[in-house]
Amino acid sequence: MRQPSPLVAARTIARRRSSRPRGFTLIEMMVAMVIALAVVGAMLEAMLASLRNDRHTDAMLQITEDAAFALGVMRQQVAQAGFSAIHGVAPTGLVVHAFPAVFGCRAASFRDMGAGILAPPSCDPSSTDPMASDALEIAYEDSVLAGPASNAILGGRGAGEPLDCLGNSFAKTADPMNGDYYLNDSRFYVAGGDLYCHGPGNPAGGSLVQNVDMLQVRYGMSADIAGAPGSNQVAYYDVAPPPGSPAWADVVAVRLCVQVRSVAGVLDAGSAATLGTYVDCDNVSRQSMDGHLRRTFSTTIVLQNRVR
Repeated sequence: MRQPSPLVAARTIARRRSSRPRGFTLIEMMVAMVIALAVVGAMLEAMLASLRNDRHTDAMLQITEDAAFALGVMRQQVAQAGFSAIHGVAPTGLVVHAFPAVFGCRAASFRDMGAGILAPPSCDPSSTDPMASDALEIAYEDSVLAGPASNAILGGRGAGEPLDCLGNSFAKTADPMNGDYYLNDSRFYVAGGDLYCHGPGNPAGGSLVQNVDMLQVRYGMSADIAGAPGSNQVAYYDVAPPPGSPAWADVVAVRLCVQVRSVAGVLDAGSAATLGTYVDCDNVSRQSMDGHLRRTFSTTIVLQNRVR
């Protein structure tokens, strides 16, 4: 049998080899791996960005809820400042209980936390720290009436006593001339990063809201003589007058501002430059340096019971 020539045999072998399936070369595998890593990296970055956005959203919800609760409690108290039910009629006019409606400390807390608003007012020395919190005291009479006619939240023994800002019942304040009455006297201040309230039913203040950096209080002052037209209108807002100052009688409104932070740190190097910037209660732009998200919230309340 005739054997094929070497040239024909070589060509036959080459054709057979070329018809077999070819594998990936090393270069092709490296290119594929780079592409796969790029896709996985993009997916991971998208997932991390989504997680960061979720953390920021959750932090903003927590901050907003904390601020709304803090301002809601204080607003409910401030709106009733100075209220006293009519207990009779005298030749000089209507008979009501006499007590200061509002008092506060500038960049300081109260010197004697146990003293009520009927005691001589006193504050700690004011701090020079621009982020120091103010303190606010509000007093009004709780009218214990049936159903919605009462201005108080009733509870306690027999569900017939008013409750203070922490939900505690409290005793009446003695008034031999006009009869004993429920004087709801609430003190708001910031300590250890929490907003506290000290009410007449608790010997020591209790935390209302956590994660509060600062409470700022400004007082709407009337510049007109009591009884004159416009005497109940705000002429300007100012810091707390000194304890015992007659200027406290000119307070006809209160402006509250709280600075609230997130529970945990949610800011990284990428988001700190944007989300970490906030405007404080003095309208000054600041930068959060510890990773916590911060925002300020404010409200203004007119003292409807302060008729001058």
